[in-house]
Amino acid sequence: MKKLAKNAAGMIAAALVPSSSLAVEGGIEAYLLGSRDSMAGILPPAGTYLNNDFVFFSGSAPSISAGGAAIVDPNVDVFTYKFNLTHVFDTQIGGARVGLNINIPYVAADMTYSGELGSGLTGNLEDTERALGDITLTPIFNWTRGKLHTNLALQFFLPTGRYEAAVVNVPGKSVNALNAGKNRFAFDPTVAMTWFDPASGWEVSGALGITVSARNTATDYQTAPEAHFEATVMRQFPSQVALGLTGYHYQQVSDDSGSGADAFKALVGANSLQARVSGIGPILTWSTKIGNAPVTLKAKYITEFGAKRRFESDKFWVTVGLVF
Repeated sequence: MKKLAKNAAGMIAAALVPSSSLAVEGGIEAYLLGSRDSMAGILPPAGTYLNNDFVFFSGSAPSISAGGAAIVDPNVDVFTYKFNLTHVFDTQIGGARVGLNINIPYVAADMTYSGELGSGLTGNLEDTERALGDITLTPIFNWTRGKLHTNLALQFFLPTGRYEAAVVNVPGKSVNALNAGKNRFAFDPTVAMTWFDPASGWEVSGALGITVSARNTATDYQTAPEAHFEATVMRQFPSQVALGLTGYHYQQVSDDSGSGADAFKALVGANSLQARVSGIGPILTWSTKIGNAPVTLKAKYITEFGAKRRFESDKFWVTVGLVF
């Protein structure tokens, strides 16, 4: 089991702490859905683990509220690179093993849309963003009993990313609304569990969490609590290759509020801004070594469906994990 944990270290550490480029106020939640998959409940042995996450998704929505502007028919392409560093301590607290993760994202986003509600702008409009996103800090606690492994991750989303309120230029027919940051604090406690049988190679992992956000004071927009559930079934093979299926469901548990949310409701004629979406797709991992250093490669493709009040997207994700 210890050898498996070392070989899969990159994959495990990558699953510990997610972040994203935008928010529900912007069409995408603070927690980057799909971040937890294979071995989500396992904390690797004491040491330092570096993951390089490369995430690309392309999505569309009927309308979104972004930076205080109401955008019509947006289509967005987002590339995010995440520097993801996890240190697992050689100590225990109350019987739990302990780790700490820092996640620093860089965001490159491009959006096209047909116009901005209330301004009279129409036509093929564009917006771009290239900047650092919000940093995430996460203490992690782990318990193991037989084949069952459990992680408790307490994620703190810090408003360190670039953020500006939307600027509408009617004569120039443009709207600058994309942001790499969310301009608000958020807290996301998540419990992840993994059942793994080394003899058969079968693994079942799941994670359940809820994101609670502070108000965006720039737009007076309060994003409602967001529940997210992720699940993965994998088969590990002797060749250090694993294949499986991963997916998630996201649901806001109440409605967004504040004058910014109320104004957006009035513009689009909505009774509620409560968002939801589901996604599913294949996942592949491969563990190897470069010299004496374990390396893990992971690739997954997730297609979303059933979206409401957020972007519905296709997501491609590659992770390269290293152990120090």
